[in-house]
Amino acid sequence: MIDFRKFFQKSKNLTFLGSSYIISNAISAIFWLFLASILDVDQYGELGYLLAIVGTVGAFGLIGSNNTLTVYVAKGIKIQATVFFITLIAGVGLSIGLLVFTQNILISFYPLALIIFSTVIFDLLGRKAFANYGKYLVIQRILMVIFALVFLEIWGVNGIIFGYTLSFTVFSFLIYKAFQEGKIDFKLLKDRKNFILNSYGTHVLEVISINIDKLIIFPMFGALILGPYQLGFQIFVVIMILPHIVTQYTLPHDATGIRNKSLKKYTLIISGIITGLAVILSPLLIPIFFPKYIEAVDVIQIMVFALVPSTLTLILTSELLGKEKTKSIILSVIVAIIALIVGIVILGEYMGLLGLALSLVIARSLQCVTLLILKNRIKI
Repeated sequence: MIDFRKFFQKSKNLTFLGSSYIISNAISAIFWLFLASILDVDQYGELGYLLAIVGTVGAFGLIGSNNTLTVYVAKGIKIQATVFFITLIAGVGLSIGLLVFTQNILISFYPLALIIFSTVIFDLLGRKAFANYGKYLVIQRILMVIFALVFLEIWGVNGIIFGYTLSFTVFSFLIYKAFQEGKIDFKLLKDRKNFILNSYGTHVLEVISINIDKLIIFPMFGALILGPYQLGFQIFVVIMILPHIVTQYTLPHDATGIRNKSLKKYTLIISGIITGLAVILSPLLIPIFFPKYIEAVDVIQIMVFALVPSTLTLILTSELLGKEKTKSIILSVIVAIIALIVGIVILGEYMGLLGLALSLVIARSLQCVTLLILKNRIKI
């Protein structure tokens, strides 16, 4: 018989998680699209480049805490205090190093702030505290918009990143609660070092795979090319909201043996439908809302074909992480990074913006294929 109470609770959790994730990402997406409408194309490209730098640096300080906290907290292991202690030290060191390297205090402490917020939010996700997770996610996005717009008027593009930083640091007080969950015990990490190190490597590589295109395109092709590409990529991020909602929900369940097969199947089907709609609607909507970014139409129409393979990659990644199988994930991300770099250099040189967009599709597709091949060799 169907346990309707459990079914209702599962539906309630997924609905709450989904709605808060949609709201928070809608705020972020609308804000990014709003910035595209008020900034010059080169300024928009520069903003994407700077955020790629600080976001990549921040990933090195998280030390895999996103998946580590989500998986082990879900299993009832009191690992929070130890993870928070290490990531905070790493965050301070990275931010100081970024300050010395860039001589730009407005962007330098973004990595530390990102680490603080990320560890807090993934601790909540691991505890399946979906209500608080969603609430803090939405609050952070609202504060991000407010602070970024205020400081945009004062410091321009750098002020936007400073606004992001402030929106993360507001949640610093929640770290105290995490330290109350248990004492600092490095043995907890030692006993699980293989998963943690692999998770760390996976996360760093994933962030690099997201940002490497911006880090290469800006110096190679300039801000005027990166601007339309960045707009196309932001729209791709928007349509990836649904797969991310589903896999944030499924990861703590995969960690405890709950597969959610039907949910994953329907997510893939809906992703295919969204791909078709994006191809049809982008030529109609972009000229109306973003007349300075007409070149982004073709970019979007190509990029959206990465949606289905990217969705399947997220689903497979959730299943593998739930079983603490990370080596296949790392290898698939490495394949994607190499493919993206080669594609940008070769296709970008000969095909311009279209080649850059096609490079993303090829990289995401190869990542998915690699993960499928490797997963079939593992019993999970």
